Amino acid sequence: MKLSALMARTNQQEDFCEICQMFVSTIAKAIDKIFDWLGEEIEVLCADSFAGNSTAVDLCKTKVDAMVTEIREFVGILESPEMICQKIYLC
Repeated sequence: MKLSALMARTNQQEDFCEICQMFVSTIAKAIDKIFDWLGEEIEVLCADSFAGNSTAVDLCKTKVDAMVTEIREFVGILESPEMICQKIYLC
């Protein structure tokens, strides 16, 4: 194989790696934004559902925060974008 062909393959692999990392990072940020929005919306629902009963509102928010945190951990991306892209052979 010629050096120029080998260099082109290396650069192409680096491009795939960079694109993959950007893609995975974007997905992780979108997941975080969705869960932040979900938590805010459910807090409003708690406040509206239990208006006038601050104890019930606080209990509802505590339960919701715990559930959102648990679900976020379950579906969240736990590894770095680079590690994920290495596992699928793009880095």
